[in-house]
Amino acid sequence: GCPYTLPRCHEWRAADQFHNSSSLRSTCLQPQVRVAATAPAPPQDGAGVSCLSPKLFNGSVGAAGPLEPRAMNLCWNEIKKKSHNLRARLEAFSDHSGKLQLPLQEIIDWLSQKDEELSAQLPLQGDVALVQQEKETHAAFMEDVKSRGPYIYSVLESAQAFLSQHPFEELEEPHSETKDTSPRQRIQNLSRFVWKQATVASELWEKLTARCVDQHRHIEHTLEQLLEIHGAMEELSNTLTQAEGVRATWEPIGDLFIDSLPEHIQALKLFKEEFSPMKDGVKLVNDLAHQLAISDVHLSMENSRALEQINVRWKQLQVSVGERLKQLQDAHRDFGPGSQHFLSCT
Repeated sequence: GCPYTLPRCHEWRAADQFHNSSSLRSTCLQPQVRVAATAPAPPQDGAGVSCLSPKLFNGSVGAAGPLEPRAMNLCWNEIKKKSHNLRARLEAFSDHSGKLQLPLQEIIDWLSQKDEELSAQLPLQGDVALVQQEKETHAAFMEDVKSRGPYIYSVLESAQAFLSQHPFEELEEPHSETKDTSPRQRIQNLSRFVWKQATVASELWEKLTARCVDQHRHIEHTLEQLLEIHGAMEELSNTLTQAEGVRATWEPIGDLFIDSLPEHIQALKLFKEEFSPMKDGVKLVNDLAHQLAISDVHLSMENSRALEQINVRWKQLQVSVGERLKQLQDAHRDFGPGSQHFLSCT
């Protein structure tokens, strides 16, 4: 079996519409190596009597005498016939290979351009609306690539059929062509060139289809993360607003009755426990922003400001609760029933 087959992007859901032929799983663009035969090769052009046949020598087998005029003419005619047939085959070969070289080069150029266009779609912006727009753009891009699939596979299959009919010796180095280049060497060079073009085209196609799938996943995952971080920030903002509303109702420590201090301390501890889950929410949005940055997706200015405000408000709330709890506990210690101040006043 050959180690190289025409590429198929197995992860692309619509890949089966490109081509349904089972030949794609078995065809191969590898050069086929000629194995030298031990027996003499027959004439390539189907010519009849060989110029070296002993029947053409003065009637005696194996004799080294001069050829008769008739035999010499026959030999010369055969040489001209072989030369003519070989030239005709080469011209037909060149015409066929030329019809493949142009579409193969066009495919290579088109795939290279699409690869650049795909790269230009990155990096993604850290905004839900912009990523949703990019998702639509990439979907249209993938459809454009998919629609080209049948034509690309058709040309690659034609190249495969051509190479199976005109194999070349893999280990043989290509030669620069001159007017003295043999017809066989010219055929070898043309076959090798078609094989190289087909190999490049198939590799570019495989790379592009794989990148399309990867980028689709990247866009989907980024959109999910942005939606999650956006929803989490909205929820945190609402929760912080409620907590800040409660904080706004706190009375100054000096205005509190001494005997109510224990109640205020207990109420503040319950308040702190009630809003402690916000800590996990704040950690979540910060982690999501970090994961996005690692994948080269940075939050938009608006989202960055919103995240910064979440962190600032959460920190201020924690400081406020900590400071008020300390003040209440200090006041209770200094002015409560067990304090020296309380005893001196009784």
